[in-house]
Formats: sequence, C-alpha cells, structure tokens
Amino acid sequence: MTQELINRTIGKVLANSLGSLFIMLSMSLIILSGCIASTIKPPAAELDKIRTVLVVPVEAPPLEVIPDMLETRMPAYAHYNNMALPLFFQEEKIYSNPGGVLIAGLIGGDDIVSAVTLPRGQGMALEPVATLQEHWTPTLALAREAALQLNAGGFKAIPSTEYYRLPIEDRNAYLGHWHTAVKQWYQQESSSLDYRGMAPADAVLEVGIGTYKIFAGQTSLRVLIKLIDPASGQVIARTDKYAFSAEDSAQALLSREAEAFKGLITRIGVRLLDQGFNDIGLTQKNLAQASL
Repeated sequence: MTQELINRTIGKVLANSLGSLFIMLSMSLIILSGCIASTIKPPAAELDKIRTVLVVPVEAPPLEVIPDMLETRMPAYAHYNNMALPLFFQEEKIYSNPGGVLIAGLIGGDDIVSAVTLPRGQGMALEPVATLQEHWTPTLALAREAALQLNAGGFKAIPSTEYYRLPIEDRNAYLGHWHTAVKQWYQQESSSLDYRGMAPADAVLEVGIGTYKIFAGQTSLRVLIKLIDPASGQVIARTDKYAFSAEDSAQALLSREAEAFKGLITRIGVRLLDQGFNDIGLTQKNLAQASL
C-alpha cells in the first residue's frame, strides 16, 4: 500500500511540475551514484594466473518503472486516482511485459498483463540457466556479452550453464527484498558457493545488477562484477559501474516486445562491463604483459 501511494504521488508530481521533476531526477542521481561496496583490485600476481574464466549470471531483480504503467495500459485507472472510493481493483505484483521483461508494479482487473509467480527458495544456490528461458533476464544477456568481451581480449571465457540464485524466500514485487539480497551477495568477500566441481577455470566471474529502473524516461543500470578464485572461494576482484540514459519513455521502450529496452540495457551493460574489466585489470593489455 505504501509503495502504491508513493507511485501515485510521483505520477502527479511529474504531471504537474517540471521543477519538481528536475529536483527528483537530481536526487535520484545522487542516491544512485553511490557504490554498494568498495572496489577490490587484484594483485598482479593473481591476474597473471588467469587464462580461463567461468562466467556466471546472478539472479536479477524485476524492473522498477516510475510512474507506474497501469494508467498507460488502462486509462480508466487515471480517473480512479481522483476518486475517494476504491472502485477499481489493483494490486502490486511481478508481471511479464510482452517480450518477457519482468516488472514489479500494479496490475488491474482485466489487465492485459498477468502476474508471474516465481519459485520460492530461501538459500543461495546454483540453478540451471535453462529455467530462465521463459522470461528475459538482463544478467543472462550481460553474462553472454561479458564472455564475448573476454574472448575478444584473449581470455578463454566459458558461459556457465547455471546461474547464481539469490537468497530470497518470497520473490514478490517488494523490491526491498531483492535489493537487500543483491547487496549481501556483492558485499561478500568469500563465495558461499563451491565452484570447484564446475567447468575447470582459473577464475569465476559473477555478473549481477543493482540499480535497474526507468524513472520518468530515465533508464538507469548498475552492473556489479566479482572475480572469484574457485579453489579458495576468495573474492579477488570486485567493482560496480553505473550509467543512465534518457533515450525514450518507458512506454516507447517497453512496446513492441520490449526490443528497444532490451537493446538499450545491453548497450549500456556492454559499456559498463568494459569499464569494469579495465577497473580490475581483466584486459587484453594485462594478459599480454603476463605472457611476456
């Protein structure tokens, strides 16, 4: 209910005050620009050992869209916001947009989108990537791009057939659960999972996302990467990179099977991955120096 009131308030502010919009966007940038945890840069001796990298996507939170898109899909609900009586049914759920993008937001009675029930599971674990095929998963797309970048840089990158499941008991539309789980994963300096039985690799690269939202036409993405020694489980490198784009509205990006949105997230993500790899030294230049 609280989130619903927040979404309604933001929607009215956006509609009635450009000055307030500027202030809210500025505050959003300040809040989102802060890092989740300090960067860890590996010693040169550690990087010298890395030739083969197993790339593992981390479970991604659903997309957050502000203002909520319910009124865009069902204009009659705009009239409801000006009424004192609850004449229309609505509830906050995770739903699948046409194109398979999972969104946390309001759905109404006879809505064109349907709520999605995600599997319950408390503990972190490795699950088959094949179980993600029903919906579009940004971290799976970014993990593939990371593997392409590393291969182009002279490393041997192996896309994992499993993904890192976050420790969330109830995968619902309350994004606080998701953000807490992502933060806990990223702040760990030793892995809770045993990668020794997976494909042989000198290092494991986990690819996750933090910020993932469209706010008044501003699409924001924070990419989180961790490099792990599979033998010891120790995190030997960690960094996060953030960017935003004001390319188009949520309605335009998410229409037509959300192809524009998927392309935008992938383009931003590729750029952030490149920055992250340079940050921790996982580059072709360092590989060449280690080979001398």
